[in-house]
Amino acid sequence: MYEDFGFVGKPAGDQSIKLFIPDNTVDPSQYTIGGPCQIASVAIVSDFQHLVTPGAIDWDPTTALAMTNLNHPNGFLFSYVFDPPLPDGWYQYQYLVTFENATTRVVGDPCTKYGGDSNDRSAFVVGGEPANPESIATRLPSNDLIVYELMIDDFTKEYRGTQAPIDAINDKLDLVQALNINAIEFMPWIAWPDDQSFSWGYNPAYYFSVESAYVNDPVNPLNRLSRLAALITECHSRNIHVLLDIVLQHAYQGANTNGFPYYWLWQTPTDSPFIGEFEPANNFSMLPLDYTNACTQQFVTDVCTYWLARFKLDGFRFDQVTGYDNLQYPTKGAPGLIKALTTYASTKNLQNISLILEDDWGFQVIADANFIQSTGAWFDVFRSYPFDIFSGYAVLGAIRADYMRVLNSALGFNTPICPTIYLENHDHATITYELGSRDRWFKAQPYMIALATCSGTVLLHNGQEWGQLEDLWEDDSNAPPQFVRVQSRPLTWEQRGDDVGLKLTGLYTFLMGLRTAHPALRSPNFYPDFYDSSWTQFSPDGYGINEAMQIAIYHRWDGGDLYMIVLNFSDSTQYVNIPLPQNGAWIDLLNNKVSLNVTNFSLPNYAVQSNWGCILQSTS
Repeated sequence: MYEDFGFVGKPAGDQSIKLFIPDNTVDPSQYTIGGPCQIASVAIVSDFQHLVTPGAIDWDPTTALAMTNLNHPNGFLFSYVFDPPLPDGWYQYQYLVTFENATTRVVGDPCTKYGGDSNDRSAFVVGGEPANPESIATRLPSNDLIVYELMIDDFTKEYRGTQAPIDAINDKLDLVQALNINAIEFMPWIAWPDDQSFSWGYNPAYYFSVESAYVNDPVNPLNRLSRLAALITECHSRNIHVLLDIVLQHAYQGANTNGFPYYWLWQTPTDSPFIGEFEPANNFSMLPLDYTNACTQQFVTDVCTYWLARFKLDGFRFDQVTGYDNLQYPTKGAPGLIKALTTYASTKNLQNISLILEDDWGFQVIADANFIQSTGAWFDVFRSYPFDIFSGYAVLGAIRADYMRVLNSALGFNTPICPTIYLENHDHATITYELGSRDRWFKAQPYMIALATCSGTVLLHNGQEWGQLEDLWEDDSNAPPQFVRVQSRPLTWEQRGDDVGLKLTGLYTFLMGLRTAHPALRSPNFYPDFYDSSWTQFSPDGYGINEAMQIAIYHRWDGGDLYMIVLNFSDSTQYVNIPLPQNGAWIDLLNNKVSLNVTNFSLPNYAVQSNWGCILQSTS
């Protein structure tokens, strides 16, 4: 429903602008918490007033275009019809709202598909190239994805010049694909208020709109959404899935009347039914969305289906789901959204749409994912146990036996729900910072092998492939400006070609290639299962973690395809007695595919190099 509002231009030339306001006096099912909007009238102020009314001055409220209040079964529908239609061009507008108390407010369009150039103006295009992205040929399930997390501005800032950032991504797409990834998760491209000069995108305001700064090319102002469509088509032509990181827990208020329009379209903004605490959570000084009300649930569902349908996306990463997952409301919030999107995908015959949660940063995420019935969830302990800035194994210099529970990443997830595993993401300091320098990259090697050989969706953060060095404070509430978390951190692309960058990039490419070629490394099968973390030496059958040796051993398989993984986190070669489930021929995939002949279900005294490992595959 909501995606049908804003500017509507039909092939026959009919053009209109529509603003919908839900109201519980017209339709009591719309919301139970919130008050009436108390709108008396709505008009349009714009840069096209002179085209509609000869002699009118653009943006002049005295010649604003009055909208008609039409009957709507769920509230109020304000409409303006262009007669005759506007010629080809790039147009900007806002709503001039007069309330019952005679006050006025200038507000953006909550359903605009384009952001304007300033002052939170909404926009639309007549003409230009069509935005018709192509679908991916074969969409893979979440567990088979190797995802590259890409921040559009940081990724392109160093080299893009005058290009629109979305266009500039194409210049490096060969290098990204060469890592053997098969998906890109774009950090939020949904538009934020214009009073924010820089953003990671986690302060959304215009949910149907791409951030204007990402798609704007002054030379071609009519071609904006077509740029995004072209990038998606290019990714899909390479069999790269496109996922969108989307924020549906809160909206950004902005300064004055900037920001989320469905807040400012109420005479008393706090009466807006879209705003209110559904589940206690950190809102980062923004407006929590209230999923108690049906209009909010419908709005966010329509936002997601719009991006799926209009831009042929392959899924979402849902940010901060803890803020809209309330056990008292099992059919509202996140569970209701996932169910609606799953039903939509089934109805439209969209196979393997990935619906991945970012939820609790501990093991609670497993129960939450099972309850919500997503396709996956970020499993942050895979990062935090080794790379937490205060207590990580790599920071302190030694793994502990409890790491075996982390490596058994699929444990507890109801298949096919799977974890998303990673060593680095946008929220935390990078691996090389935690290790002390880029020159200490080799200390991450066993963790990288674990990433390639444990169950779940794998995620690599942009710049991780060459060891970008970035410090992010975990709590920046009292940080000096240089340590504020949300700031521009352009990727240093030249480092990809230096000694460290070449070695790291080559290793990530090799490991992700192994993962792609060997499905058993993606399966949920893992042994030892339910490992006793009080054991500081190997278990009685030779598996697990030996803290003194700093060795981890685990078994992975898919049917008769058998693998044994050995990781050495120490700074010296360790000679390990490796248990194996089958006698006969094995090869070491990590070490020149050396051939091994196994008897007595054991490989005794096998040399495992420092800060390295082995991946043994049965070839019998």
